[in-house]
Amino acid sequence: METRILHVDMDAFFASVEQAEHAEFLGKPLVVVTKVDSPRGVVSSASYEARKYGISAGIPVGEVRRKCPHAILIPGDYEKYIRVSEQVVKRLQHFAPEVIVASIDEAFLDITGCIHLWGSEERLALQLKDIMRKEMGLPCTVGIASTYILSKMAVKQAKPDGYVSIPSGRELAFLSPLHVRSIPGVGPKTEQIFHSLGIYTIGQIWQLSLEELEKIFGLIYGFHIYQWSRGHDVERWGRLDIPRVISREITFNNDFIYWEDIVPQIVKLLEACTYELRQKGMEARRIVLKVRYADFVTKTFSYSLTQPTFLDKDFISVLPFLIEKAKARKYQVRLVGVIVSELRVSIKQNSLFCFSKEEKMCRVLKCVDFLRERYGFSFIHWAFAIDT
Repeated sequence: METRILHVDMDAFFASVEQAEHAEFLGKPLVVVTKVDSPRGVVSSASYEARKYGISAGIPVGEVRRKCPHAILIPGDYEKYIRVSEQVVKRLQHFAPEVIVASIDEAFLDITGCIHLWGSEERLALQLKDIMRKEMGLPCTVGIASTYILSKMAVKQAKPDGYVSIPSGRELAFLSPLHVRSIPGVGPKTEQIFHSLGIYTIGQIWQLSLEELEKIFGLIYGFHIYQWSRGHDVERWGRLDIPRVISREITFNNDFIYWEDIVPQIVKLLEACTYELRQKGMEARRIVLKVRYADFVTKTFSYSLTQPTFLDKDFISVLPFLIEKAKARKYQVRLVGVIVSELRVSIKQNSLFCFSKEEKMCRVLKCVDFLRERYGFSFIHWAFAIDT
């Protein structure tokens, strides 16, 4: 039996959730932003009506207003989006015994043994899309292929609200004409390198040997590009999109003067990073504190731990060292961010009969994460994160 993997990606997820709740937003350029009334706000999600005006995630609110003066801007509600994402997953579980959640708006389903229940994979895909639309009011795009990476690339070609199936045996024909940026993980810098080599399509990448790609991009990244460009999964789906870093940052409405007001914000950002680490089954060894001062000078301060970890306390213990470095520059603070890097898959194992302090903390954090999943991320924080 040939393997068939279905990838579902919710279209413009945050904006679609708001449109499903507010009928008056349907068909209009809706933009979900971090801060509506501040020039420091940025776009989190934009409806496809808004994207026609060149609006995309990450651009400032001021630019949105210039590009589309009649755009509707609303503040995002991340906790609501998490709840809706959980409802989406519950519905996906009706289509396959295992649903592998890749992010808040993406999931993979191994439908190999389920297709006969629906008559065909096309009927399965269209039924899935129909349920999402009718029961939740949410559009989604579905791709089906023989590997995880191919199903993800299929979705990218079918957006928005589409469906594409790559028949077994037609993988290379599908891949060959696609632009190099169609490969997940290939960004502007990698694209520039390919262009400098006269390579613009995935089919042209095949001209390069594994050794040549490893020489150009390094052993790990070069190997990944070699495999992905041929539609091969390097490892199980979950390792297709291993992030190089996990980061969070916040731009303040007003520049802060006193660090006692800034520290709680830094700890909250760190909590969000370590929470994502645990959700992804990963750990990090390096922490970076990013600070942008009122004069727009941005500095980073880093510290490497002796061992990778996903425990909040391990990173919190080195924050004072980084903050003292940041305080040396006597300027007000406009933005702070936390970055954890040097990531790897977590390999921690618990003892059967006795628990170390670390294992006890792991159990505490498991309870904390459960509460956050149920009641929202802001339901519980470390004392360091509470504003005094």
